[in-house]
Amino acid sequence: MEETPEMSLSQSLPRGRHSIPREVVLDNQRTRLLDGAGKALAERGFGDLSVAQITGEAGVSRSTFYVIFESKRECVLMAHRRAFEQLTGRIELACAGLDTWEDKLAAGLGAGLRFAVESPSDARLLILESMGADPALADSVIASHGKLIELLRTGRRLSPRAAQLPDVTERALIGATTAIAADLLMAGKADQLIDLEPQLLELMSMPYVTGQNDFGAKDG
Repeated sequence: MEETPEMSLSQSLPRGRHSIPREVVLDNQRTRLLDGAGKALAERGFGDLSVAQITGEAGVSRSTFYVIFESKRECVLMAHRRAFEQLTGRIELACAGLDTWEDKLAAGLGAGLRFAVESPSDARLLILESMGADPALADSVIASHGKLIELLRTGRRLSPRAAQLPDVTERALIGATTAIAADLLMAGKADQLIDLEPQLLELMSMPYVTGQNDFGAKDG
């Protein structure tokens, strides 16, 4: 049996006749289109994005695009979901084996920031502003933020101040952190996120570990 050449899914396929199975070819092209969607979206909002720009980044024909995806929305939505799975995968891997919530918070935040620095195009797929006014894409971004909120909410079980915290605490913390990250990503300054890591960690942990109320007075 003839062996299929090994290759990364993001690599272009060899030109001309080859023995690579069709499903492998389609997987390769799908991956390149998802990568292309992230790169093309990083240069413009969803409203200004075209299929031609995605296929140009991917090096895949327009006809092949429509074999794999029904529309640019479907392609971007799948790219968003893939990016979020990659982000949460990094967070879960960073937190594995750690015992305390504080350590997990620090590791998870660090993993998330490094994902944004190393894969800014993918990270921008998680930003609401990138998706414009498209309701389906906006709903997907909001849902992914909701999952991050639930991850952070587990800290309540370990905090003696849990009963004092407003219900919107985690939503506010995730919203503030993602807004800061979004500003830097949209400005092409993702590398600056690493410098902000200590401050962001303090921000996210403060409500759970501080002994002060909202007015700065000691709880007593």
